Amino acid sequence: MPDMPPAIPSVAVSARRILVLGILAGYVDALSFAHLGGLFASAMTGNTTHLSAAIAHANTHHAVLLICVLAIFLGAAFIASLARLRWGSAYGIGLMACLLLVVQAAQSGSHAHLTELVLLPALMAVQGEGMARFSGNAIQTVVITSNMLKCASALAAALAIRCGASNVAPPPAGSIVLPALSWSGFACGAMMGALALLWHAPLPFLWPLSWLAILYVDIRRAKSTG
Repeated sequence: MPDMPPAIPSVAVSARRILVLGILAGYVDALSFAHLGGLFASAMTGNTTHLSAAIAHANTHHAVLLICVLAIFLGAAFIASLARLRWGSAYGIGLMACLLLVVQAAQSGSHAHLTELVLLPALMAVQGEGMARFSGNAIQTVVITSNMLKCASALAAALAIRCGASNVAPPPAGSIVLPALSWSGFACGAMMGALALLWHAPLPFLWPLSWLAILYVDIRRAKSTG
């Protein structure tokens, strides 16, 4: 008898997961932007723009750093994708927790900047590849621009249908609220990261561990009862 396909989570389940991931991405991106001198851990679009500007201005040092960040993100995404296909999403969450622990442990040493430069983009790549589908919707919690466009597109489709358009397919369940939650969660997480920097919060990279623990338990529980 063939294996049954995994059940698609409800919109409510996806909503809480995507909100936690959005907050985490915004928080880490805010810290990385401040600690790494304007480099992003997740926004590779912004890093690519900075890279082009650095090359145009012959800023070799900054260009090399940006190339390293982009390469690390791509390589980590490839490895995370293979791991997800082999072992599932829950193992990616455990890896993210380990990366945060290493980054925090390095804060008291002389290689804190290098550790963040290598591990924070890897962390965001693992998140992006580890969980990218929610209730049948392809949503990247580390890419906000696409979520804004998807939310706007789903809103437009829903409005067109209400206005009597017959050639418009109804948007899938959650196609409006889930991208909006990812966007708003990222904004809230970035605010939390900015406040952590402003208030010199102790152990800033350990705070997200509780969010990852909640997410891990949620996914494992759903897997065991599915």
